[in-house]
Amino acid sequence: MAQTVMTERERIEQAVTRFFHMCNTHCPGNLAPLMTADVELAAEREARGQEDVHSYFVWLWQTYPDLTFRVEHVIVDGTAAAAEVTSEAKGLRLPRCVVFNFRDGLIRRIKWY
Repeated sequence: MAQTVMTERERIEQAVTRFFHMCNTHCPGNLAPLMTADVELAAEREARGQEDVHSYFVWLWQTYPDLTFRVEHVIVDGTAAAAEVTSEAKGLRLPRCVVFNFRDGLIRRIKWY
């Protein structure tokens, strides 16, 4: 039986989808294994390192306890990816774009638009 070898593009696309699936669990411990130790995040505020990013997501989920994400499209270019997502909280839907940079298969940077 032949094994299917996943391409780097497919791995990154899967990692982006997994990131949003883990975001929907509202458990920062689920996100940590997906990110580098020196991860950087730029959103409503900036965060550097896993502990700071952890704090950001705790704040986000406390502010929006019903927040969920649905991935619409993922575009991968080398070790970068852009995800078009729909966020939903408090009965409102908002389209967002999130840009990721990866290092060694883990998320190194996240920028929310």
